[in-house]
Amino acid sequence: MRRMVGNLGVIIALFFSLLLISCDGESHNSIDYNTMQEIEWTWIPYDSDAVRITGRGDSKGNFVVLMWSGSAVTVGFVGVSLEAYVWSEETAYLDVFVDGEEHPSSMIKLSFPEENPTTVPVVSGLPYGPHVVTLYKRTESSFGDWLFYGVRVFGRAEKDLLPPLPEHKIEFIGNSITCGYDVLIPSVGMDFDMAYQDSYYSYAGQTAKILGAEAHIICGSGRGIYVNFNGTMAGRIPEVYGLTGTHSPLVVAWDHGQWHPDVIVMNLGTNDFASGKNDSAHFVNATVDFVQQLRSLHPDAKIVILDGPMLVGEYMAKCRRYLDRSKEILEGMGVADLFRFSLEPKGENPLGLNSHPTKDKAIVDAESLSAWMRSQFGWN
Repeated sequence: MRRMVGNLGVIIALFFSLLLISCDGESHNSIDYNTMQEIEWTWIPYDSDAVRITGRGDSKGNFVVLMWSGSAVTVGFVGVSLEAYVWSEETAYLDVFVDGEEHPSSMIKLSFPEENPTTVPVVSGLPYGPHVVTLYKRTESSFGDWLFYGVRVFGRAEKDLLPPLPEHKIEFIGNSITCGYDVLIPSVGMDFDMAYQDSYYSYAGQTAKILGAEAHIICGSGRGIYVNFNGTMAGRIPEVYGLTGTHSPLVVAWDHGQWHPDVIVMNLGTNDFASGKNDSAHFVNATVDFVQQLRSLHPDAKIVILDGPMLVGEYMAKCRRYLDRSKEILEGMGVADLFRFSLEPKGENPLGLNSHPTKDKAIVDAESLSAWMRSQFGWN
């Protein structure tokens, strides 16, 4: 885990990075020591062109609020260290990716008792040179939001280091499966811990990674399309879909015109059936209404109605039948570019429900879904 070690650590890092360059065969004359001596801490605000925001960000003047799972900040800079100026209204966990890492090299927990933003160490001791660092919100909106003011780098900002924008954009809509609830749990049956949730390792996050797509992940544990897991009706996914988050006092309506996905993947139904209060007609009607809402907001998007992988047996059969029927009704109404896909259940359970998918299962699901999407949509 890379951590800030203070200015002394920075000086040491600079020394060894220069030593490595020298040992690698580059002549001393090619190193601009005057530039090295002038390096200092540089402030990069959240709205700098060297910063890329992914997800439903809501600007509040000198900071941006990020709430949904998978929202991210990517910074390009030349230097050796980076620290973030942030705050969380409750608690949020962030993954740290450095220079294109496939897996995060560290995790940051944001939880502050005081109502003031705080400087949080992110990375240090990097070889002096170009770097790209991404902070990725792994926990869902209901646990806490994330206020991002900007970063300080020991070096300088460099917008040209930001990677090209992905060719494809996918919006994932779902429940705890999409949020990556318990996806990193060490052993099935253990008590929940926020550190075990990571949307990056959900089927959604991994599908986006495999396809190299930009993703918005709109998800909430326990939420349904017609009825929630606990039998309540308030706060179902269709009700919160149009917002920048769920319960935070900073939640506002999202302007859908800011971002139109190429594909919308909707995975809902597990909580409806788990509630014991699901009704076929209400479920189908709610599905039809929500897909119509999605189509009106994103007229050119392909919409994938997905099921699985926690329902099994009769629950799975009914859910698939109801979703198939919803698609038939929608197509009869003239709604085009609708697709159906099913993820295979992760195991049998007499109650019709399984524990949440593990990381390995989520990756299998992502490989299955991404292969199907490539075939259906002609993506590379």
